[in-house]
Amino acid sequence: MTRAAWAERIAENKWCDVTNVKVYALGLKAEHKRAVRVVKRLEKAVKLGKYSLNNDQFAGYMGALRHVLAALQKGRT
Repeated sequence: MTRAAWAERIAENKWCDVTNVKVYALGLKAEHKRAVRVVKRLEKAVKLGKYSLNNDQFAGYMGALRHVLAALQKGRT
């Protein structure tokens, strides 16, 4: 399932009113914001040392989180 389909499915289940485009758009935006917050929270937890990672693991994990965050923020103004 693609990111868009996943967000759409979640928004449909949460907001349930596909006929009202404004409400549906709000649902999608809310799910997007939630995803960005989750990634930022994980990034902060790693920086604070909540996970026991060696230097290579730390660099790889932070790089992956940055890639995910960049993908989520792509196209935002």
